[in-house]
Amino acid sequence: MKNVKNILSICFLFTISCVSLGCGGSGGGDQPDLGTVTGTVSLDGQPLSGVIILFTPEEGRQSTAVTDENGGYELAYTGDSKGAKIGKHTIGFTSSDDDSIKASAPIPPQYTIGSDTGLTAEVKAGENTFDFDLISK
Repeated sequence: MKNVKNILSICFLFTISCVSLGCGGSGGGDQPDLGTVTGTVSLDGQPLSGVIILFTPEEGRQSTAVTDENGGYELAYTGDSKGAKIGKHTIGFTSSDDDSIKASAPIPPQYTIGSDTGLTAEVKAGENTFDFDLISK
């Protein structure tokens, strides 16, 4: 039951983030420096499509993306801003509540948002590529 509450809380936060994406222009002075972030997500060596990847910095706004049919992603910070805040991030994954976005496989519990995934990334200025090969066992 605790995991269901955690997932629902994360989905709520994700929904709020998505709704607020259009609320700030790219010219706002409060936006931190960002690095572009792309990569792939796979499960046991196979592309994992239709999952939400979340980069959470030590402080500040999270960046999100949904993986495509090849497991590829490009993070979005706000509606017009691609990337993630420069610095260290923890990484988590979840499924979408949107019926039009179906995950190609279930996300192993050890990688879901709200658990200690053990996955981190250091986003630097410029282009960053982070590939994640999740293991089901």
